[in-house]
Amino acid sequence: MTSVLHFYVHPSGHERAASEHTQRKLQGKLPALQSVKTELCYNVNWTAKSPPNAEEMKKLMWLFGCPLLLGDVAQESWLHPDSSDLLLEVGPRLNFSTPASTNVVSVCWAAGLGAVDRVETTRRYLLSAWH
Repeated sequence: MTSVLHFYVHPSGHERAASEHTQRKLQGKLPALQSVKTELCYNVNWTAKSPPNAEEMKKLMWLFGCPLLLGDVAQESWLHPDSSDLLLEVGPRLNFSTPASTNVVSVCWAAGLGAVDRVETTRRYLLSAWH
């Protein structure tokens, strides 16, 4: 049984700066834009018959997080849209495996996570407008 696991990475300092830059660029075209928030999502194709056990989950959380920022990875999104917000997710096409995925899968296998056969990264944008 194949399932896709999602690991959401809380934005660090450079992510916040990128969000502010994106917001400034978009506000020229969308004056009602109030804020832009971002996060990364690692979409992990898990091929084992059962979900990851506690040790495997610990390894996955460690692999996708920053070693200097404890608690920056979660299985639930950090972005919580209101009814008037727009949540966009941008990433590679589902039918195309990227070279980055090949590299990340190699790292997972070296860490003993043989059930991982694909990892694609997407960037999620939460656009909030004035009501």
